[in-house]
Amino acid sequence: MTTLAKVFSSMFDRQPLDSEGARRRQIHREWDRQRTLAVSPADLAEIDAIFARSL
Repeated sequence: MTTLAKVFSSMFDRQPLDSEGARRRQIHREWDRQRTLAVSPADLAEIDAIFARSL
């Protein structure tokens, strides 16, 4: 259910007015995408560490 909510919010959400907000939204979308591709808890931890540093 959460994934469905994310899809609808990304499709129908307003565009952010500032470029920083757009950049953060793009990072979070890619972060979620990469998390779905992880095959182990170690992969999840590594993905989280990488993306957390970028924010």
